[in-house]
Amino acid sequence: MGPQSWRPLCEGERDGVVLAVDYPFTGRPEAGFTELVGRLAPDRAVWECVPPQETGLTAEDYLDRWLADVRASGRPVHAVLGFCAGSVYATALAERIAAEQGGDGPRLVLFDPEAPNAITVYWQFHKVIDGLGVVLTPEEVGQAQAEGQRISQETEDLGLLGERLLKIFRHAADVAFDRAGLDAVRREDFSVTVTAFMAYLIAAAGIDATAGWRRATAISSRTATNGLNLVPEHQRPGMVAREVRFDIEHADLLRDDAVVRVVAELLG
Repeated sequence: MGPQSWRPLCEGERDGVVLAVDYPFTGRPEAGFTELVGRLAPDRAVWECVPPQETGLTAEDYLDRWLADVRASGRPVHAVLGFCAGSVYATALAERIAAEQGGDGPRLVLFDPEAPNAITVYWQFHKVIDGLGVVLTPEEVGQAQAEGQRISQETEDLGLLGERLLKIFRHAADVAFDRAGLDAVRREDFSVTVTAFMAYLIAAAGIDATAGWRRATAISSRTATNGLNLVPEHQRPGMVAREVRFDIEHADLLRDDAVVRVVAELLG
């Protein structure tokens, strides 16, 4: 079994471990590393990070917690995988592990890598509000999203942006929870998850992964609002060591068989 801040997805026969950084939560439309590993059947153990539920943490707090448990395990790290904003944390982890292990360090594979900014923070908020559409009316969903977009365009400070977006979310969620008849425990669980996810995104903005990405392989979808697709095409050359593009939606990236085959080759 893995340490407390990592969740084992599989145990392998070969030495070493593959670390996967993401923020999985119940009900999200995107496939996660659980689905990728289930299709990949790797011969090394794969651990997925367990993001803290506390808020107010810095990027260093997240990294220190994850790295401490990796060190304590005594297991060498073969590769680090990152999904979306998790790619920023994955890059920082790979760099620090390389410094400790020596050599070239672990392989770095990033899936639709994103460095959080106002656009990506708003877009995650947009998707959370979309999820409330099973209860809210289309007009209510659209109003909350429009207000969030307006705020994201006029708020440069990501911490303040997160607070303002969460205020809109809580109002919309209260309406949705009342209509759905959710009890206090489930209301709190959902709100804590969304709040912690926003904190995770905003903290990631404190990491400059530019240099690390130049040594990474990026697996890209066709979705315009995710990953390197957010970067103007003329700025993309050289951002990563290699980019492998797939004509599939972002949500399916970690469950696609063609992606699985490429990842299997990259992990050797």
